[in-house]
Amino acid sequence: MLARSVWRLLGRAGPAAAPAALQAAAETPQQPAVPAETSISEAINELESDVVAAMRRLNDGLDQAENCSERSEIRSREIRGGMAELREAALQASDNSAALATATLQVSEAAERVGAAMSGARDMLDNAAERAAEATAMINGLAAATGEIRSIVDAIAEIARQTNLLALNATIEAARAGEAGKGFGVVAQEVKSLSLGVREAVDHIRNQVDRLNQTAQGSAAVVTDAFRLVGEVNPVMATVGEASHEQAAAAAELSRSAEATARFIETVRDRVGEVDRVALAAAQENIDARRALAEGARQAEGLLERFVPTLRHTVFADRRQHDRFPAECPVRLEFGGRIVAGQTIDLGFGGALLSVADSELRPRMRGTIAIENVPPLPCRVMARSDLGLHVAFELGDEAAHAALHRRLAEIEEGYRPLIEQAQEFAHRVAALLESALRTGRLSEEDLFDTDYLPVPDSNPRQFVNRALPVLQAILPPLMEQAKASDPRLVFTLPIDRNGYIPVHHPEYSRPQRPGDPDWDPAYSRDRRIFDDRAGITAARSARPFIIQSYQRDMGGAGIQLMREVDAPVRVAGRHWGGVRMAYRMA
Repeated sequence: MLARSVWRLLGRAGPAAAPAALQAAAETPQQPAVPAETSISEAINELESDVVAAMRRLNDGLDQAENCSERSEIRSREIRGGMAELREAALQASDNSAALATATLQVSEAAERVGAAMSGARDMLDNAAERAAEATAMINGLAAATGEIRSIVDAIAEIARQTNLLALNATIEAARAGEAGKGFGVVAQEVKSLSLGVREAVDHIRNQVDRLNQTAQGSAAVVTDAFRLVGEVNPVMATVGEASHEQAAAAAELSRSAEATARFIETVRDRVGEVDRVALAAAQENIDARRALAEGARQAEGLLERFVPTLRHTVFADRRQHDRFPAECPVRLEFGGRIVAGQTIDLGFGGALLSVADSELRPRMRGTIAIENVPPLPCRVMARSDLGLHVAFELGDEAAHAALHRRLAEIEEGYRPLIEQAQEFAHRVAALLESALRTGRLSEEDLFDTDYLPVPDSNPRQFVNRALPVLQAILPPLMEQAKASDPRLVFTLPIDRNGYIPVHHPEYSRPQRPGDPDWDPAYSRDRRIFDDRAGITAARSARPFIIQSYQRDMGGAGIQLMREVDAPVRVAGRHWGGVRMAYRMA
């Protein structure tokens, strides 16, 4: 697939299409031949542009996906918050429904008791009505009896009146009889007195009978009214009793409904709990997805960072026609009357990487650059990156270019011993590894093993591979000998093509201290993969040497400014990696 892409980028149809291509060539005017190296270089340039653009699109897509995942995580948290509120509301509603069910049950029981009491009251009223009827009958009988008594009393009174008249007549006759009627007169007088006494007694009895009759009539009226009231109240009591029974039935039904509602709310609360658990799981999955996306974006960015240095340090893809050397030279830039001061980070005959504070300088801007001890040169801004401002020099005054050439020759001359030292170290490392292959101590498959296995619980992550035991045995003496050759050296390390440093110096190979972020980055640096820009450049470069400056993160020990000289290591005709010889900058 890659071969077809390269053939396409080269403008060729490939081997299978050769006859057709030859026929087309015979029928059309011939163009000047393009050198194969130029075609491959152009193809790699286009391939690099395509890959870089694709990786940037991938990064953008991963960023968007991460943002979507983050928003989904936020929504999941909001759902969880809503579910928590709903669960609390459901719990409160469940308690309220249970209380309502209890209250309605009590109302139902109270209504039943009221209904029973109403029924008892109705029975008592019915009994009272019967007693009132009996009392009315008795009062009526009493009235009749008093009437009869009055008749008898009236008869006695009449007899007493007549007796009194007879006694009066007898007295008169006795008086007429004189002495002979004297005794009869006394008797007549006594009879008169008795009749008067009887008359008084009869009057008294008549008065008593009248009062008794009036009382009986009043009692009869009261009893009649009471009987009437009982007759009126009884239907009302019956209605109240029926209403109480209906209320009791309704309250019982309400209680059953409240219990059903409570059970439903309990079910809802259980479902809310399930939804909450699902939302929690979804939130956790979103967190995991966001972490995975972030890791994917980091890996994609790392791949891009690895790809460009790897491609650009191959023989065919290296666009630089001249070596670059780290150098801190004051510079003065002028773009359309705008003057900017800065300094070089690295410098070559074709261009420079600059440290400038002005952020208004943009790619394709043209101006001049004046480097220390070099006359102004025309230049063009190529790019701005995290490393600094990239500028390319353009054709200008020959004297200025000659001065630049002399300045670079001075810089290169200063680095020449370090370059030769790094190349010698790389040669000795390659010879040592070749010897291990010849003697069978290492197989080629083990030496080039990329199945890096993480060391459990290591942080920063450390790795082992199949070549590690042999490399730990044979490399340290050579590394220490190289480091001792120059007191300015901080480390001299072999690094494989993926940035894996199997062996480090003893002071940087101490056991990790879990939970100590200051110790581990500074003193546990062996068996780690350093695939940052400096590390991957040293690992992948096929150039005879590379000189680069970078910031070394030492955790609690801070950031150290380093300058290192790197050279490639080839074993068994294959690019194994390189060596890094680092010097601490003042």
